[in-house]
Amino acid sequence: MVTRRAATIRGTVAGQPFVRRGSGAATILLPGVGPGRHHPSTWDRTLLRLETAPLVREVDLWTLGRRRGLPAGTTMSDLADDVARAAAEIGDGPVDVVGTSTGGSIALQLAVDHPELVRRLVLVSAAHRLGDGGREAQRRTAERLRAGDAPGASAAMLGQTTTGVPASNALRRLGRVAHHVVVGDRHDDLVVTLDAEDSFDVGDRLGEVTAPTLVVAGGADGFYPLDLVARTVAGLLDATLAVHPRSGHLGLGSRGVAREVLAHLTRAS
Repeated sequence: MVTRRAATIRGTVAGQPFVRRGSGAATILLPGVGPGRHHPSTWDRTLLRLETAPLVREVDLWTLGRRRGLPAGTTMSDLADDVARAAAEIGDGPVDVVGTSTGGSIALQLAVDHPELVRRLVLVSAAHRLGDGGREAQRRTAERLRAGDAPGASAAMLGQTTTGVPASNALRRLGRVAHHVVVGDRHDDLVVTLDAEDSFDVGDRLGEVTAPTLVVAGGADGFYPLDLVARTVAGLLDATLAVHPRSGHLGLGSRGVAREVLAHLTRAS
């Protein structure tokens, strides 16, 4: 059991790096892919503070990274098991779990494999599997990283965040110059995580999720098309869908998202 403190702290729980801020109900945040999930920089920490500022005013937020040195062949179930071990140390019982993008895939896998650990669930820009375009983009990203082409990998990743062609092209160009921010300099764990998500699909197990779930989706998300997200919501026993019609791949810092997340986490049982 991790001792509760009022101050913001950084450390490791069950082998995973965490940043803890706020007070209230214990809540685990699982971010998407990126260099900060394994080797956080000053920029990663600054961005995290900005994105989570509304949440930490209401909840005891534990942002979990992924453990380093992931072996080839790691699955989403393996990553969810890591989170389960952390959750057992963080809380005395079920905890609230928020996952964004790939972190949402891990959060959903956790809710399927360990439903007793999840009190409420939030999925932002996530579904029961990647969309076809998202899967292809992540495969290209992993291939480019294996080839040592970080700019190309970053371009493939950023370009898929929206379905709008002009915006997608602009983001690809941005990705080529901002690759240190998007994919970082150490890629082994990122590639293993991308490979794990490639085969992720819990569509036939959605009925095993017992936690009330909020799913937040962008109508122009190139990774998770809205019809796919709607099928995820339909398969869950107790789920609400919040759609941002003109938005692409959303994060906690996207307009209105944190407010929706907080409303779900703090609503009366």
